[in-house]
Amino acid sequence: MKPASERPFQVYVVEMSSIKMFILIEIGLGTLIYNLWLVLLHNALLAGSSGWATTEVIKRTLRLLKL
Repeated sequence: MKPASERPFQVYVVEMSSIKMFILIEIGLGTLIYNLWLVLLHNALLAGSSGWATTEVIKRTLRLLKL
């Protein structure tokens, strides 16, 4: 491994729209979907995995539509 003085300096840029989309989908919509599945299934494990899968489907659909 190269010493720190020889490694290039890297800057990562994260767009504000990406942060907003993450908060909206993962936290907001994910919580609502989890609670919906919890009411329907009455099982926290199934609700968690179903909520995760539903959120992933929504994210991939949005990515395909390029929104």
